[in-house]
Amino acid sequence: MKLSELATRESFALLGPGFGGGQPVLVRELVPEAHAPHLLFASFEAASADALGFAGEARPVEIELDITPQPPELTLRTPGYADAITRIREAIAAGDVYQVCYTVRVELPPVSGAELFALMCQRGVPRFAAWARLPSGHELVSASPELFFEIDGRRIVSEPMKGTARPGAAGVLSTSAKDECELAMITDLVRNDLTRVCRPRSVRVASPRRLVELPYALQTVSDVVGELAPGVGVRDVLAALHPGGSVTGAPKQAALAMIRALEPEPRGAYCGALGYVQDERTTVSLLIRTASRHKRGWTYGAGGGIVYDSEADRELEEIVIKLGALGCVTRCSS
Repeated sequence: MKLSELATRESFALLGPGFGGGQPVLVRELVPEAHAPHLLFASFEAASADALGFAGEARPVEIELDITPQPPELTLRTPGYADAITRIREAIAAGDVYQVCYTVRVELPPVSGAELFALMCQRGVPRFAAWARLPSGHELVSASPELFFEIDGRRIVSEPMKGTARPGAAGVLSTSAKDECELAMITDLVRNDLTRVCRPRSVRVASPRRLVELPYALQTVSDVVGELAPGVGVRDVLAALHPGGSVTGAPKQAALAMIRALEPEPRGAYCGALGYVQDERTTVSLLIRTASRHKRGWTYGAGGGIVYDSEADRELEEIVIKLGALGCVTRCSS
């Protein structure tokens, strides 16, 4: 499948190998379908009951990057960032919250979706890469490395991701107490969320912390598994887990309240959920490393978990690392 062949299509979803069990998938000619969808989409702010479902023609494909992208030079403007980190740390000290995922936006030029997808895939197609143009009007391009959840039969697994370092810094990341605590808090939150839809005593942490190597970063994830209770479906799971704990913080409702107070605009598709539904398997990515189209171009989000030990300068360094998914040069400006 050549990227250029998709440019004129009104609706489709090109999905990376993590969605299709190791094989990229194209779902085309999308139409709204609530009861038996092939594709699910929920923005960060959407209630789980409002997740959009679409049916379409789905088939495995080989992705041919027949477009040569030009990496943009980005400026990360962060007025008020240090003040926001201070407010979060004060709330943590007061016992109101433990961790808040605070995010910022970067504006990208008005390139085509094909160019942006090729840019994100130039060092290999990310596990949960996606380029989707939905009948609802949303268009997004994602280089997400994070599995929100996957249902295989009655087994469910979630892989929350917290903790970031530059390539080659595995020793620093593995010994960082701060990053370890970030992940532990969110792992516990996800475990608690899963108990709402799983058989009693079936939820467990199969791996508390393991390293994931990306072309531009090192990350740590945990593996939380369980067995779904009888009658539980994908929308029930989405209701229990959405929005994902790794992009909110803990406790979830307190973290969400701080996000609404501190972030100047809705996240939209960024930090939402995108899922591919098959007969026995449903795979849902968490839409980090994700850009959404608007009239003037694209908006790309990046952020990180803020805990009491967080320092604004270090958190900004982590954001710059995550912007490496675009393979571009980033400058910071306050």
